Amino acid sequence: MRVASFISIALLSLTAALAESRPQTTTYVDGNLSGVSPNTGGTLMFSDDKAMYLHTGLETVAIPYDGIDKAELGAVKETSHDVPFYKVWARRHPKTQTQYLIVSFKNEQGEDKNMTLELDTAAASTVLADLQTRTGKKFSTEPVAADESKPEVKTEAAAKKPAKPTPAAAATAKPAADEWWGDSIWKTSRNADKWTKPAPTGAPDQQQQQQQ
Repeated sequence: MRVASFISIALLSLTAALAESRPQTTTYVDGNLSGVSPNTGGTLMFSDDKAMYLHTGLETVAIPYDGIDKAELGAVKETSHDVPFYKVWARRHPKTQTQYLIVSFKNEQGEDKNMTLELDTAAASTVLADLQTRTGKKFSTEPVAADESKPEVKTEAAAKKPAKPTPAAAATAKPAADEWWGDSIWKTSRNADKWTKPAPTGAPDQQQQQQQ
């Protein structure tokens, strides 16, 4: 009986804690959510025990907890005083730190979706912890470095461009098999294409001189 009572109390406490999850003001930075444009302000709602909801001015997107397969914190940045209008929370606190929260999930139709949200730093950690509790999954709490998501990309032209030889390598380079050092001094059949060709005998000026 005592064990059953303890479990009941624990479940009630957990339910109460989840019910107390406050809405979080956020900005949808990027992703593939249908009907939501990048840099759209919105609110995350946690009143449903089966899904988290992103409310924007025109759309409400459900993020089912059982469909979330990945959630992680992104880079932390400091918001300047001059902030866009859609960042309501930033206008309330002109100078504050924000953090990205990246979530990948399957929607109610089974489609793969992802979104990058920008929240206050404390709010981002709170939402991630809440997602771990509701999904029963362990997500990394270490922020993802910005440069890790941007690997170095070499263009095709750069990949084909030969490396410039060093002076020492150029000095010791061997001439081609069909080259001879004497070609640079004497006129031979090997360098005939480089000779200065004489003017043709039928040139107009020569014909005039012969007629005179």
